[in-house]
Parts: sequence; C-alpha cells; structure tokens
Amino acid sequence: MACPRDIKAERRLTGIPVSPGVAMGPMRLVCGGDTSPDIYPITEDELEGEWGRFEAALALTREQIENLKKRVTEMTGAKEAEIFDAHLLFLLDKSVMESIRSELRVRRQNVEAVAYAVIQTYIEAMRRVDDPYLRARTSDFEDVLHRLLENLHHSSASVEAFAPASGGAGDSGSAGIVGARDLTPSDTAALDTESVLGFATELGSTNSHTAILARSMGIPAVVGVPRLLLDTCERQYAVLDGYKGVLILNPEPETKEYYERLRAEKNQFYKALEAMHGLPTETKDGRRMRLAANVEFAHEYANVVSSGAEGVGLYRTEFFLLGDRGFPDEDEQADHYAALARACAPHEVVFRTFDAGGDKLPVEQPDAPEDNPFLGWRGIRVSLSRPELFKIQLRAILRASSVGKCSIMYPMISGITEVRLARELLEECKAELRREGRDFDEHIRTGIMIEVPGAAAIADVLADEVDFFSIGTNDLTQYTIAVDRVNFRVAHMFRSSHPGVIRLINKTIADASAKNIPTAICGEMAGDIAMLPLLVGMGASELSVGVHHVPIIRYAVRNLNYWECRDMVREALQAKDSSTIKALSKGLAMRSYPDLFD
Repeated sequence: MACPRDIKAERRLTGIPVSPGVAMGPMRLVCGGDTSPDIYPITEDELEGEWGRFEAALALTREQIENLKKRVTEMTGAKEAEIFDAHLLFLLDKSVMESIRSELRVRRQNVEAVAYAVIQTYIEAMRRVDDPYLRARTSDFEDVLHRLLENLHHSSASVEAFAPASGGAGDSGSAGIVGARDLTPSDTAALDTESVLGFATELGSTNSHTAILARSMGIPAVVGVPRLLLDTCERQYAVLDGYKGVLILNPEPETKEYYERLRAEKNQFYKALEAMHGLPTETKDGRRMRLAANVEFAHEYANVVSSGAEGVGLYRTEFFLLGDRGFPDEDEQADHYAALARACAPHEVVFRTFDAGGDKLPVEQPDAPEDNPFLGWRGIRVSLSRPELFKIQLRAILRASSVGKCSIMYPMISGITEVRLARELLEECKAELRREGRDFDEHIRTGIMIEVPGAAAIADVLADEVDFFSIGTNDLTQYTIAVDRVNFRVAHMFRSSHPGVIRLINKTIADASAKNIPTAICGEMAGDIAMLPLLVGMGASELSVGVHHVPIIRYAVRNLNYWECRDMVREALQAKDSSTIKALSKGLAMRSYPDLFD
C-alpha cells in the first residue's frame, strides 16, 4: 500500500472517540476487499456435493458465532453478547436456506456464488424498507455473509488473522494498533486483547455494536477517521488517543513522552481509586447516594464485592433464556438467585424480571418476526401473557429473599394496569408459598423500570403503586426522541442530554420524591462522568453501573457539591438544545474532578 510522502513527519488524523485509553505501537492494516466470489458452473452430479459443502460451512459459521458470543459473554456480559443473536437467527432462517438450495438447482453454479446472490438480495431488500430497525440489521447479515464465504473458501482475510502471540505496548515486533475501513461485531469480538493495543476505523459511530464491544472489552478505539487507510502505512508507529479521538502517526519524541506520561498517570490514578473502596458514595456537602452494580452472570459476583458496590441495582435475568435448554424451572432459578443474594449480603439485589421479547422466549418461536420488536411483545408484556411462567420466576425470587435482601423490578411498564396485574400474580405466589410453609420476605420491595415516555408522564400515579423507580436511560432516550442508537443513519442523533429526555427524568425523580420513594438510574448515563452532575442535581437517590465503573463514579460523586449541581440543573432545564445541557453538566464535571478528563 502506498504511503504519504511525508511519512517521517508527525501527522494527526481526527475521528470519533468511542473507547477511552491510550495505545502506542505499530499500525497493522486490515484491508478487506470485494467479498463477491468467483462464479463457475457445476454439473447435476455435483449438486449434492456443493450443498454438502455449504452445510459444512454453515455449521462452522454457526459454531464460530456461538464461540464469539460465549467469548463476549465471559468478557463483558450477556447484553453485549446479544449482538450476535441476530447473526444466529439469520443462519437458522429456513426461508433463506431453502432459497439458496432452490437457486443452486436452478442456476447450477458453485454454492458460494449462489449464496452470495441470494443473501445480497435479502440485504438489498432490507436496505429499502422504511423501518429503521430492519435497515440497521443489514450490517449483521453482511457480517454473516462474509464469514460464510470465508468458510466456503477455507481462508480468512479478516481481522481475526491478526493475533500475534505476544508483545506489549510499543513492541514493534508483535502487538499493534489495528487500522481498517470498518470492523464488524465479529471482528471486534475476535480481537486478541493481548496483541491488539487499540483500533481505528474509517467508518463507525459512538453507538455502533463495534463501539459498544470495544468499551466492554477495554480496547481504546477511534472511529470515523477519514482516509485512514490511504494516509497510514503498515508498521508505521502511531499513538491512538481514545480520549480525544486522535490517531497520531510518526509521533515526535515530545508527543510520545506526553502520552507515555498520560498513560502512566491514568494507570496510577485508577490504582489510587482502590484506596476509596470503603468510603461512602456521598457529595462533598453530605448528599448520600447508593452506588450499586449492574450484573448478569455468576462470575461477576466476586467483582461486585471487590469493587465496593452496595449490592446489585440491576440483575438482568434474561441469561436464563440464552441457548436452547428451555425455560428454567423454579428450583434452578431460586438456587441461582439465592447464591447472588448471599454473595451481596447485607446489601440488596434488585432482580429485574425477564426483559425478553417473543423472539427470545425458548418455549415458543413465532412463525414470523415482529415488524418492530422494540414496540412489540417484550418485557412485562411477555410475562403477563404467560402467567404460569411468570409465577415460576416470582416464586423463585421470593424464595431467594429468605437468605438475602431482594427486591423485584418489572421492565417495560407503560401503565398502571400492568403494575396491578403483576402485583396480583405476586400476591398469588406469596399465598402459595405460605401454604407450602416456605420462607420468604413478606415485605419484599417491588419497583418498575421507567423507560417508556408514557410511564414517565404518569410517574406521579405509578409512584403510589410501587416502592421504587429505576430509570433505564437508554430505552427512555430511544423512545422519547425516536432514534435507534445502532442505526448508523441516525445514531448521531441519539443524545441522552436531549431537553425532552432530561425533563422526563427530572419529572420522574421529582414525582417519586414527592411520594417518598427512591429513584435509581441504571442506563449508560449513570456511568457517564460528564452527565453525572445532572443526575446528582436532579436528585437521583441511586446509581447502578457496570462493575468496572463503580470506583470511578464513587470518586466523581465524592468530588461534587449537591447544591452546585442543583443550581446547574435549574439552568439546564431551561436550555433549548442538548449541546447546551451537555456543556453545562460537563463543565461542572471538569471543574469538580478534572483528573478524570484529559
């Protein structure tokens, strides 16, 4: 690949920072070309052999994606791993597979050429639909197609091939910074975190699946870098600044010295956070908050305790629905919930009931996918429509409450009827357990997720029905401003600082406070240090964040003044645009804890 003439001069390429950190080392370029396969005729006698070759590649592709999903699950949790559910569903789509087999007989061409033609037809059709959710899924299917073709060719030109055996930062012999036109979720999940120091891409957005995985895996990343591949050379030494979104090629000695110092300072600072492990999460003027962790898997239990989190503010129970083993029975669930309750004692664990859509319910698969799953049969709607399954989970949580402090939270609440129906089922479960002589907490707390604008609008009414609120800022933002954050055409419009979102959050917290119930924040906004002053100033009583964010958020809260945040919020609520609100909050954050910013 040709290099720019000024190869020895320091050059700075600017993109979008999506995952913080500093990486220093040689560039390793991944140049994906045209994925269209060669086309050649086959005879009728070769048809079955070609189909057998396709089935073998299909099985290998499925195994690879399952392994990627397992790897991401182990590293970051089930939420990020759900990215690969769409890949697997597409591979299991009977209509697609039948179309490929039918076209194979008609065209009598090599199977990779037929598969490419059929799948591209599906992809192009999806690109033309009006539904933004379906359009956003085209990248997932392109990812599957590329992997399937690689397996048919028995070769690999993807980023997975870049996995040097060893090497550290700055080691020009092995480890490096990946540069690419784009990285698929599969590419990102397959990165060897020991040898890939960071990555930069020409395409991408802050809220893409690739960016989410990079943050979860702790890989510094910058996306949206124009002319990256044209302006970069293989093995050219570079510095990747995941804080500011800059790729610095051929850094001058003083630039390298600055970033080596910055990296050392950041590492030292994060180690110093451990010394605050036992300190309360409270502002400088004594405003106390509960700081809890978001959890999905058993292997995270120890991290909750070691991080100093005050229990679990959001336990996602959907992992029981992963795989094909069917719906878990009451004893299986009760044992698992009880183990977490014991591990977190004396702190509370908030169990969110299954937040699953119909396409994830293992006991029944729909004949056709829903037109818009985000607005469809999911969350509490699924649970209430299958009371026999819902009661199994409620009984299991109640039984776990006998060994530790537990509470129950219902997702996707849109109105008071759903809350009351859920309470009726819970009371039935309590009565059954009493008759059976089983122990449980008679006064177990129940709460609801506020993630639907309609629920936020009637928060004063809902507050009379429950013991606490938890605001899911991701979905609340998505539903309020009608933006799918993983749709690259509108992802730049996804802003939790949108005036409409901020006013709904403020109203929800105020309505809850008026009825003397607490409000937690459990979406990504809770872990955003730039937005933290807004949440503190609006009066949030609890924050629930990823385990790795706990020490940072504790430090930030302890450096804020509640009344200063409160004054800032009054000004923010009068702002007319999201940039003004973000600037007000970030400005106060940078004055309060500048060492968390570069």
